[in-house]
Amino acid sequence: MKNQIRLLFLTVLVFLLSLTAISAQQKFYVDLNDRADDLFKVTLVPEKLTEQNKIYQFASTAPGTYQTMDIGRFVRSFRAYDENGNELDSKQISTNQWELEEPAKTKKIIYTVAETWDNPVQEHQIYPMCGTSLEKDHALINGQCVFGYFHGMQKTPIKIKLDYPKEWTAGTALSLDKDGFYDAPDYDYIVDSPILLGNLTKATTKIENTSVDVYTYSKTGKVSSDQLMTLLEDILTATSQFTQGLPVNRYTFLFHFENFSAGAWEHNLSSEYVFNESPLEGNVAKEIKSVAAHEFFHVITPLNIHSELVGNFNFEKPTMSQHIWLYEGVTEWASDILQLRDYLISLDDYLADMKTKLIINDNYDPTISLVDLSLHSTERQDQYGNIYMKGAVVGCLLDIRLLELSKGKKGLREVLNQLYKDYGANKAFSEKDFFNDFVNRTYPEISDFINKYIKGTEKLPVAEYFGKLGIEYKELVGVDSSKISLGFGIGMKDNKFIVTRVENQVPDGIRTLDFITKVNGEEVTLQNAQAKFAFMKNMKVGDSFVLTIERNGEQKEIKCSMEPRTIKHQFKVLDDASEQQLELRSAWMKNL
Repeated sequence: MKNQIRLLFLTVLVFLLSLTAISAQQKFYVDLNDRADDLFKVTLVPEKLTEQNKIYQFASTAPGTYQTMDIGRFVRSFRAYDENGNELDSKQISTNQWELEEPAKTKKIIYTVAETWDNPVQEHQIYPMCGTSLEKDHALINGQCVFGYFHGMQKTPIKIKLDYPKEWTAGTALSLDKDGFYDAPDYDYIVDSPILLGNLTKATTKIENTSVDVYTYSKTGKVSSDQLMTLLEDILTATSQFTQGLPVNRYTFLFHFENFSAGAWEHNLSSEYVFNESPLEGNVAKEIKSVAAHEFFHVITPLNIHSELVGNFNFEKPTMSQHIWLYEGVTEWASDILQLRDYLISLDDYLADMKTKLIINDNYDPTISLVDLSLHSTERQDQYGNIYMKGAVVGCLLDIRLLELSKGKKGLREVLNQLYKDYGANKAFSEKDFFNDFVNRTYPEISDFINKYIKGTEKLPVAEYFGKLGIEYKELVGVDSSKISLGFGIGMKDNKFIVTRVENQVPDGIRTLDFITKVNGEEVTLQNAQAKFAFMKNMKVGDSFVLTIERNGEQKEIKCSMEPRTIKHQFKVLDDASEQQLELRSAWMKNL
């Protein structure tokens, strides 16, 4: 039996090595026909390894995720072989690294890596849209979760051959060569190109000069690519008006619809979405359009406007950019304003969304600046969500300020469009000097704005700036005694519930950064939270309950009472706005 296995092994090896005409130094073969054990089975055939390449690296994280991934945690086996099929010594030397004892003799590596969706970890849970799934009727591959690279070979060509059921469809921005391999110039490109396979629908169209493909997995067939394309065409057209033409000649949307929503992840030529499977109506359609507008705008920032930390990403020991406020916050601003300017949403819709962002912002720590949040995004995941809220509000205020200084001639849109033309996908701006560059392109007064609201934590001048547009804003309007409020905000940190803000601080009361461990004496966890907090829906103002909190390592019971709902963040478009206000509002509501 042993000799028969060895003969079979050599036969397969000879076949793989016969494909030497392929000019890639790393060739991957992935068997997606065997999906029973939730493991991706990967065969890697390297070329010309030296001592410099003895470390095989799995990703610590990936661009645009701003979270720790440590994909090595999902690797279940790793073995190296010589040209005769003899196993060579290899060992795991860190969470994400395996070392080859004899790299020059290594002609094949076989490893298995678990899918992330069905293999939860205790900490640093991987966002579903950034992870992997392997099921009976489909598979999702994000490159950093399945593939790695040898040290010294991150920038060398890669080819990938996927074996999968013949009835499946594959959707990706990657291109197939004549031999059926997906071709990529380097590892970064593989990470930048997710692959969705399975029982998919497909729709194709052309927006101006850009070819657009939509691939969709819908578990019960409720959602089709044709339906989605109808929604996306409006967003793409609005984006083109905003960016003065789409900056890519092709783009691929990958949609996964099943039993939960998680969001989306952007890439240079594609984006990937995970949503609950529901008919594309009402708020569902609105949410998908909003998310797609955000993700597609990433073709501008950070994909065409980024610092060297993004352009030369370190998958082993990444350093976060201080400009995530730009990559995510300004992108969120753009995704909203471009819909307003192309009449996809009304001014009331836009202001309602601004109100929501300000309400959510209230639940985050106001002492963390956008720059600090950017730099420490991986370790401050409990606060990171505010980059989309406060970051978008700051983008809006910056746009208004630029329009005011230029007398309606140049806003944030015009600055971004010039930046992406001056830089682009292959030219990074200086991480250190970008703020100076931005000020030099605009006005000296913008330096003060940056210091106060992006680098600093001064209270955002929402009322002052919207007042310039003839739109009244009130942060605090009053209270509604018919509706209840906890009087404090709850967030997540280290998989525990934490108090993020307290509206009315009282002695011996609940405080910011308290951990909530029990409700009315019963332990509360991520799994049972919905049930444990459900009783609050039937409470009235003045009704009380008891929370057990953890503060400085000690447990303490605190009696809390329901408070009347505070009415906050109200916008009103003034009927008697001045001519100057109306002129600035007119410039703000259109693409110049």
